[in-house]
Amino acid sequence: MKTFKLSSALLALVAIGALAGCSNTSTQAPDVSGSIRTSLDQAGLKDVSVTQDRDKSVVTLGGHVVADGEKAQAESIARSMAGIQVVANQIAVVPRGAESDAKRMNSDFDKGIEGNLDAVLIQDRLHDSVKYAVKNSVVTLTGDVDSQDKRAQAQQVATTVPNVQQVVNELQVKGQKATSSN
Repeated sequence: MKTFKLSSALLALVAIGALAGCSNTSTQAPDVSGSIRTSLDQAGLKDVSVTQDRDKSVVTLGGHVVADGEKAQAESIARSMAGIQVVANQIAVVPRGAESDAKRMNSDFDKGIEGNLDAVLIQDRLHDSVKYAVKNSVVTLTGDVDSQDKRAQAQQVATTVPNVQQVVNELQVKGQKATSSN
């Protein structure tokens, strides 16, 4: 009887261990960067770059276009193919003939966003756990927070900063993927 109980307990532990191992598998988003690249090329948007982080479910558009309409078109193409993945639109609008002014202006906007974001993160006591990058008025939040509330608070705070066009929230709370303010 004693060996039966011991065998049953051992079998239960092995089963739990196997199930825990199965539940720990990571799921990656499907690879869509190639099909987005093809569609962007077909639309004449050859100066737009596409990168994808399949673990975080984020597709990032970069590069430059000459008009806001082209930026919106590139985003629309990417969103139509990305499914539930976040599309971070970091494309710079650089009008022909005003390239250096546009690049300087984009850089100045990003520096202003960084300063304002730093201030509000300090004010809300999120500065130590929330890291960020700013590119072409898109803020990407990274780091580890201890609750979903802090993750949401950081995203909300970032969306209130002047000139922020999009917030990509890659803050990690156990078991969560990236989200976007759009």
